[in-house]
Parts: sequence; structure tokens; C-alpha cells
Amino acid sequence: MYYHKKIIISGNYFELYEYEKNLKRNFTRNKKKKIAELEKEQLIVDVLVEDKKETKRLLKRIDSITRTRTSVRRIINSNQDLTKFYTLTFKENIEDVKIANKHFNKFIMRMVYRYQQFKYISIIEFQHRGAVHYHFLCNLPFIKSNEVADVWGHGFIKIKRIKNVSNLGAYVCKYLQKDMEDEKLFNKKKFFCSKNINKPIEVYNYKAVEELISQYDLNNRKPDFETNFEHEYIGRGKYKSFEIKN
Repeated sequence: MYYHKKIIISGNYFELYEYEKNLKRNFTRNKKKKIAELEKEQLIVDVLVEDKKETKRLLKRIDSITRTRTSVRRIINSNQDLTKFYTLTFKENIEDVKIANKHFNKFIMRMVYRYQQFKYISIIEFQHRGAVHYHFLCNLPFIKSNEVADVWGHGFIKIKRIKNVSNLGAYVCKYLQKDMEDEKLFNKKKFFCSKNINKPIEVYNYKAVEELISQYDLNNRKPDFETNFEHEYIGRGKYKSFEIKN
């Protein structure tokens, strides 16, 4: 399937991509070619690395972080019932991500057993001392903090109710920006979400895209953000994002 326009819908947020040439959906690029593309995009790198292997590794890491932020932002915006912001910490100084994830997965299993409609997205973070802790957004109703702390069983928890935040996905990603860049998460999964989470909708079909553009008057509506881009693989294109209320 080929396309030259696509729309990604994440709750109230629409992202419109328009390309100068037709693209093939689900095309997988060669890793070496992808790295070359990243180098030509002049991504922000704080230091110049002479070692080519280290440079490729750094660029790959930047690409991974960018994709993670985009995925997290879209998933959060696709689930407007995620209104509780929890932080889980360990009493012990657990720095090993694998060990921490085992404890976290058991916590999630107990939460799902106790609250059957439990839905969440979680992001790993590191404290200054190096210990792992977790932030997660969920759809739980009002629950006393000590109840969740008992289910967690490894340390302290904090609960924050999020109100009046526009584009919650972008807000959370900005809040966690530095932690997603931690070297310890390189080549590791940076976030987790429940199976019942709503995923963003990706529309490639020409007729469906044009119908959405017409229905929401995207050609005449002022975007919240827009930019032009150029890429070795996809060529030139335009990007626009809109918040479509109601």
C-alpha cells in the first residue's frame, strides 16, 4: 500500500503528514542506511565523537529516545481517563533495571487482580542515588495511598491528580525528558502499558484521510504546530498538529 498523506489520531489530537512523493507502508529500512539518514539530519549532539562506532551508537540512542517520547505522548493522549499520576520508589537502592522490572510486573499483576478495569502507562526513571523508580498514569478512582503502598510493598508512593493540563502527553514527556535519556536505559524498554490501553489510530487510506481533512476542515484550520521537513528516505514533507475539541 502506497500513500502520500497520513493522519495519526490520539484522542483529541490530530497529526497530519503530507509527503511530496508516494511512500510504501510498512517498509523496513536497512540499519546502515537509517544511521546515515540520522547523521544527515544533524540531530542535536552535545559533543563530537571521533569514534565512528560510538557516534552510531549515540545517534541510535537519540533516535530511540525520540520514538519513545512520540509513542508515550500519543498513547497518553489516546486515554483521557488516565488522570492519576503515581510514583513508586524502592526503600533499597535497586539500580538493576531487570530486578526492578520483576518487582514492578508483580505489582501490576496484583493491581489488575484487585482492580479489574485497571489501565496504565508507566515510565522508568532513576533517582539521584541511582535507584530505579517508576512513574505511571492510571485510571484508578480515589484510593487511599496506603492501600496502593501495601500492594506495592517495596517503598514509598506518591499520588498526584492531574487537572487542567492541555496536551497531557506532551506535558508528561517534557516532565520526564531528562530521565528518558539515561544511559542505563540504552537498548532497554523505556515504558510499559496495559493490554487494555487505547492506541493511537493511524489512517493511511487516501479516501479516509481526505474525508477527515474535509470533516475537520484541516486545510483551513490553524494548526497548533507546523513545520516542513526533509529526509533522505521520505523526501520533503509537511507536518501539522491540531487539537480538535469535542
